[in-house]
Amino acid sequence: MKFHRAVAYLLSASAGVLLLAGTARAAGDGLAPPVRLLSGGNPIDVEIGHAAPYLHDFDGDGRRDLLVGQFGSGKLRIYRNVGTDRQPAYDGFVYFKAGGTEATVPAG
Repeated sequence: MKFHRAVAYLLSASAGVLLLAGTARAAGDGLAPPVRLLSGGNPIDVEIGHAAPYLHDFDGDGRRDLLVGQFGSGKLRIYRNVGTDRQPAYDGFVYFKAGGTEATVPAG
């Protein structure tokens, strides 16, 4: 896989803990070794291990936030990026809400 002056992240959940596999900044660069993603100084634990992490500027502040869909509960966690895109930092999460209540996606 080639990258052209872009930053790419590979997110995965391993034993319930989210991992950032690394970044590639220029064509031909490989990914850095994985690191655990932290929120408030603690590893982000997604409870069951089946998670769907995604980076997107959810709140329109110009920094990519971490969105994590949870398999067990069908909820979406929103970790707002309080750092930068190059050095993201997260401090807690909120669940996505619709109509004033926590939204869920049913399984099956």
